[in-house]
Amino acid sequence: MMALALPAAAKDLQAGTATVELHPPAGMLMAGYSARTAVSTGVLDPLHAKVLVLEGRDRAVAIVTLDLSGVFPVAQLEQIRARAKAAGIEDVIFNASHTHSGPYLTDPGPAWQAQAATDIAAGIERAWRSRHAARIGTGQGSVLIGHNRLYFMAGGTGKMLWRNETRIPTSPVDPTVMILRVDGEDGKPIAVLVNYACHSVVLGPENLQYSADWPGEMMRTVEAKYPGVVCLFMQGGAGNINPYYDKTPLLDNAVGLMRETGRTVGNEVLRVMPSIQTHALPDSSLQVARDTMKFPGRWDRQKLLNGVNLERLSFDSRTRLERASAPSYEGPVTTLLVGREFAFVGVPAEIFVDYQIDIRARVREFPIFFGGYTNGNLGYIPTIKAAVDGGYGASQLGSFLEVGAGNRMIDAAVIRLGYWTGKLKDRPAAAQ
Repeated sequence: MMALALPAAAKDLQAGTATVELHPPAGMLMAGYSARTAVSTGVLDPLHAKVLVLEGRDRAVAIVTLDLSGVFPVAQLEQIRARAKAAGIEDVIFNASHTHSGPYLTDPGPAWQAQAATDIAAGIERAWRSRHAARIGTGQGSVLIGHNRLYFMAGGTGKMLWRNETRIPTSPVDPTVMILRVDGEDGKPIAVLVNYACHSVVLGPENLQYSADWPGEMMRTVEAKYPGVVCLFMQGGAGNINPYYDKTPLLDNAVGLMRETGRTVGNEVLRVMPSIQTHALPDSSLQVARDTMKFPGRWDRQKLLNGVNLERLSFDSRTRLERASAPSYEGPVTTLLVGREFAFVGVPAEIFVDYQIDIRARVREFPIFFGGYTNGNLGYIPTIKAAVDGGYGASQLGSFLEVGAGNRMIDAAVIRLGYWTGKLKDRPAAAQ
């Protein structure tokens, strides 16, 4: 008797959430500023990992946002993914807010870091067990809290504009606040994912207390309005975008300005939230890929190290130099498509905002949530023009992938989405 192939049963989108507090101890080196020489003294506001699990018709994916400078080392990410896979989750996407008031991450890392990875894996499992039928919708707001820190004056000469409290207009900047609202079947929100591009550096190097900086205050603002909701922040293409109140001295109301900056974005999210119409996603499909790409290094190691005494450098300077002098690098471009409702594209670096603007202009069928600092830590990725013009993040040590690496990454994601949506074919069209 011949067996008939039956179509897969339709299944509504399922979602689950979890919040995991991270507990780096005082006395640790902090990340983000080479000018910071002292170790952490305590906690200004708690650091968290937030988890959103989405399960479609035939696979599930977890999104984990981290109040850290970067994601964990690859080995720890894979340990978390292994536990998630054992539970039934195909992949886990990690995105870091890039706070400069978090702990320094090392490989393999101290005990707290290993414990944090274990706690996050357990959080993903809790989110998985809590999943239930969900409704989703996307919305878009617009707000400016920062500026492009490479400022071109009237004569065309560029200069670094670190702080911009007078709010001189700069370009390009992306004011877009992308919002994913996830509701239960009763129409009440259970999760809000906010995507925006701006460095988390209102607090400067003299701050020695752990803090998620302005994204933490943004999430607290949203969660206070919607008790029980998990608000996640996904950092975008913030490589060349600074907050207006960059590196504010503590005596100049740094904490107050950090909170004001976060509330500005949070209030925009709250303004847009009621207008987002959520709906069930029957026969939901999730497609996800992590495409590993290889890139030659930009700098010649022999020239970099010529005349340098590594032993006399600070730990931070030595680490930066070693990281920037490899002959080649590899990292994943991550793409997720949820039905035809929205897509996520993430790159493993501090990519310039120009690329975020570019991919949203090139893919218009559905909203694009865009993440830098995703699944890897490969330094700055400037545009080719920025690399030519120069400036911090464009021509310094921290930009160590070949010039043009960002173009290749964005092209790879656009191609992947093109095949998934059927716009690109795997066989040639018939002759006309």
